[in-house]
Amino acid sequence: MQPVKKVVVLGGGSAGFLAAITLKKRIPLFDVSVIHSSKIPIIGVGEGSTFTMPQYLHGYLGVDPKAFHQIVKPTYKLGIKFLWGPRDHFIYTFNAQLDTRRQNLPKPNGYYCADEFKFGEINAALMAQDRAFEKQDDHGPRVNTDVAYHLENKPFVEFLERVALEVGVEIVDDTVKDVSVGEEGVSALHLESGQSVSADLFIDCSGFRSELLGKALEEPYIDFSSSLFSDRAIAGGWTREDEPLKPYTTAETMDAGWAWQIEHDHLINRGYVYSSAFLSDDEAEAEFRKKNPKVEDTRVIKFGSGSYRRSWVKNVVALGNASGFVEPLEATSLAIICEHSAKLVQTLADNDLSIHPSGRKYYNQTVRTNWDAIRRFLALHYKYNTRYDTPYWQACWNDTDLAGAEELVEYYTESGPGTMWAHLAMGANDPFGWEGYLVMLVGQQVANQRNYQPAEQETKEWQAYVDSLEKRASNSFTMREALDIIRSDQWLWRPDFYSNASPWGR
Repeated sequence: MQPVKKVVVLGGGSAGFLAAITLKKRIPLFDVSVIHSSKIPIIGVGEGSTFTMPQYLHGYLGVDPKAFHQIVKPTYKLGIKFLWGPRDHFIYTFNAQLDTRRQNLPKPNGYYCADEFKFGEINAALMAQDRAFEKQDDHGPRVNTDVAYHLENKPFVEFLERVALEVGVEIVDDTVKDVSVGEEGVSALHLESGQSVSADLFIDCSGFRSELLGKALEEPYIDFSSSLFSDRAIAGGWTREDEPLKPYTTAETMDAGWAWQIEHDHLINRGYVYSSAFLSDDEAEAEFRKKNPKVEDTRVIKFGSGSYRRSWVKNVVALGNASGFVEPLEATSLAIICEHSAKLVQTLADNDLSIHPSGRKYYNQTVRTNWDAIRRFLALHYKYNTRYDTPYWQACWNDTDLAGAEELVEYYTESGPGTMWAHLAMGANDPFGWEGYLVMLVGQQVANQRNYQPAEQETKEWQAYVDSLEKRASNSFTMREALDIIRSDQWLWRPDFYSNASPWGR
């Protein structure tokens, strides 16, 4: 096998530029170019991430967090506030609330949240008061690596493009007119300019079009619609007035789906994810505007949830929406791009920069596992959300394919929020962990057979813990206060702040 020397990334956007930066930064010997067309608009909605994305960007790729905060101006996301299920709301963070046990209590935390589930760790307590970070001894915000970003897509992509140029990626503004395919995969891209481009490895970041993996190589597509019924989103928003800048994404149940709210400095980004089988676009628009009278211009985005059977076929690797897409309920898109880009680089490095069948095989197995895990986790959100009794939600209760989450639900139904064997029911490398499942099952008050009744002293101990978190959170920074400090020239980032947290290494 000849080693890979030239890599062509088809498509810009967050996927294309993150992939290109990763390839060039981690393997400088590669000749990396991005071909993208300024004629093709980006979707451009506000994006949420998970906590792994800042770790990847600043730790694994070494992107300067100070410049990033001053130019892109992300806001922080501590988790998701769910207006979901029979409770008024519940809070999901990236830390352990329920899959852990207080030292003075005989049971894991989940047993003490059956009736009232306020919060079980400090970030959730901060979210409950619309606070962002605790105060350190030096009176600055205590920023940790267990939080994520909210990003406006346009400045984020522009920043990534600038970083790509800085690390030596060539960027070509052109459009693919035709693709030649041979025994080894894609042999050349024929551009509108008349140029033909060949490479040892092609990275397909062409979005939903999947120009190389889906169209040129005709890789089979696995449809997730039996688990995830939504296929439309109305995206909109309004200019921020006096609304508080919240440190979380809101996910709110709607008649035929759910609505997101993502917080930016001067903009509130709002959207309605729904099923066209239950609601027309005009009906969805009317419901959306009734709930959000400040919404300005809107647009409808059509999508399907699913993934290609394999993401790496011959000399083509698809990343981002060209590989697969699940609706944005848990904001996994950026995390998946980062994870799969790192796995690709590490596979190539392990194989002396060559494409070997075994490396490709296990890469595909890992990617397949990721997509399936996301599918089953999101299916759980729909199967057990009893907040509204509408035709759409009735269909979700009755017809949602849990796609592998059945054993996890069975374990919970029999064992309650216990932790002893959950890892075996879950399987290896689930990105959400038992904590994620517990928050959704306890949060939606899914019934279990344990019906544990804590003793009076246990209840007092748990309440004292919750009260202590609430007190800590009450003396903390708002998001606006924290951002003013973090974006200032006086704020200093410790050099190893993110690299020590990166699961991919430095």
